[in-house]
Amino acid sequence: MLCSIVMKEHGKNIRLVHNPTAGDDTNGDKDELCQLIENLGHNCTVVAKQHAVKKIDPQTDIIALAGGDGTIRTAVLALLEKKLKFKRPIAILPQGTANNIAISLGIPLDCEKAIGLWNDCKLKKFDVGMILGLADKPLHFIESIGFGVFPLLMEKMDKKSLDEDLSAEEEIKIALQQLRELVQTFPAKTLKIKVGESHLETACILAEVMNIPSMGPRLILSSNADPGDGQFDIIIVTEKQRQELIDYIDGLLNGSNVALKIKPIRASQLTMEWEGKKIHIDDECRSYSGEQIKISLLENLIEIVAGESKL
Repeated sequence: MLCSIVMKEHGKNIRLVHNPTAGDDTNGDKDELCQLIENLGHNCTVVAKQHAVKKIDPQTDIIALAGGDGTIRTAVLALLEKKLKFKRPIAILPQGTANNIAISLGIPLDCEKAIGLWNDCKLKKFDVGMILGLADKPLHFIESIGFGVFPLLMEKMDKKSLDEDLSAEEEIKIALQQLRELVQTFPAKTLKIKVGESHLETACILAEVMNIPSMGPRLILSSNADPGDGQFDIIIVTEKQRQELIDYIDGLLNGSNVALKIKPIRASQLTMEWEGKKIHIDDECRSYSGEQIKISLLENLIEIVAGESKL
């Protein structure tokens, strides 16, 4: 008992934000996760996803997010709305399907191992993207924003009825198969992009402004993308590069160690226009009417407890 008390005194005060709908049924419920956190030497208070940053105790050391990429985005956007009034380091307990943000930061998918990172608490600065031109106020993203096949994939996967017993890996495989079909037939559309004094106009099937290396069904579009370096990685897949993307998806489906070899454009701000009718902002798909949008970067806005990235 004395040992437990000593550990608690030197542990951290954790605010656990739990999303019970994330991922599959292998995730622990909020009580199990809270007990695990306390067993590992920390103090834990649990709140629901919608209360992520409401009335945060001043003694809170870490906001722990148990969920997927969508849960992380919800919490970060809530902090932005409150002008970072309750800013604390964020820790991730990956419980989503793809977990792109956690993987990009080297955070283990095993919760106990992820909690183990909190002792040394290696903090990673994390940029946030800002979008002007789509709404009356700025919109924000933490993973990616883009045009082309991905908004269509999101719509089709939302409409697709998946077996609730499927594992995350099985869901990712289904998404990759659906994506491959879309890439084969998606008509190339005109993209206009301006970076600094450079202008580019090209027909493409995909245009993504990446803040992290991967997106969607764990597609690593830019392996060197770093969410804390003050730069976006812009990936454009033209009509002529369609087969390269198909080959990359095939490699993922076959379990091969493959890489997409399309070189990114790097920038901290840019403007874009697209001929198509859909756009996605992180995991949100929305209608688009050809507006010119300006994308810029808010540097080092938040801090996330990170591990050793393997990307």
